[in-house]
Amino acid sequence: MTIREIFRIADHWHFAISTTTIETGDPPMRIGIIGAGNIGTALVKRLAPHGHELMLSFHRDRAALSELASSLGVASGTPAEAVEFAEVVVLAVPWGVVPDALKEAGRFDGKILWDCTNALKSDMSGLEVGTTTSAGELVAQWASDARVVKGVPPFAQLLHSDDPTIGGQPPSVFVAGADAQAKAAVAQLMSELPATVTDAGPLEASRFIEPAMMLVVHMAYRQGHGPRIAMQLMR
Repeated sequence: MTIREIFRIADHWHFAISTTTIETGDPPMRIGIIGAGNIGTALVKRLAPHGHELMLSFHRDRAALSELASSLGVASGTPAEAVEFAEVVVLAVPWGVVPDALKEAGRFDGKILWDCTNALKSDMSGLEVGTTTSAGELVAQWASDARVVKGVPPFAQLLHSDDPTIGGQPPSVFVAGADAQAKAAVAQLMSELPATVTDAGPLEASRFIEPAMMLVVHMAYRQGHGPRIAMQLMR
């Protein structure tokens, strides 16, 4: 199965979102998601119960996007509208369409951009970029007026499942970026997926985060372990 096929599956899925709000000590946020596929809808499923306002965007069929968003109980719009709406913008599209998605998004004007992408090859055999740069750093170049935070979430299939933990333990994930406030906001959202979040330092640490997550992809889809696996950082 290619990564393109995995994202295509989401076009045929509809998910029920719990209407029960989970009380936390952090205020809810307005979140604009660029990408209405497997990852984008998984984030809606996990973040909506925490009281956040969400908008889905970037779909080849505007009517289908509106129907999907309505079924999930969230708003829909264009990527530019999602940016205008949001305090935190989420980039959740396949690597090959990142430039197009960012072009449609337009200006960010200093807003937080949570970069969920990984530069996977279409056959999941490796990464398109790495070691000397990263997807996160390229996103920061292309969206130079955004406060970019790298944070690759757990597998969408895991987040869509009834139990998003592994043996009762949330997966370990990492954030990287230059802005401490932006990292804290993204870390809060990732912890609500749920996940155990570790600050990996500046955005250049994406060079290590992305290959680490590529290893999980390799183990899940090329070594046959399936999507119910994750990393765990033990201290």
